[in-house]
Amino acid sequence: IVTSYRQHPANPKQLLKTVTKIRVTTQKVRESKAVATRRKWTKFGEAVKDERAEGGQRSTIVSKDDVFLEDPNADTDLQEED
Repeated sequence: IVTSYRQHPANPKQLLKTVTKIRVTTQKVRESKAVATRRKWTKFGEAVKDERAEGGQRSTIVSKDDVFLEDPNADTDLQEED
């Protein structure tokens, strides 16, 4: 339970009390034994540098640009429908 206080908008001398209930849930994820053993492997390549760096930098970079993919079979798919 979290309790917070703030001033009343119409009367600044009054305080409004807000009580918020927060429910914390935990979920168990099933993981195969092979995945569990792979997690224990030592890091290699760029991942070793990332593990030592502060801030938790990752080797994977997310592109901000739009990436367009072309379907090489697009022309044949349209002809088959006709």
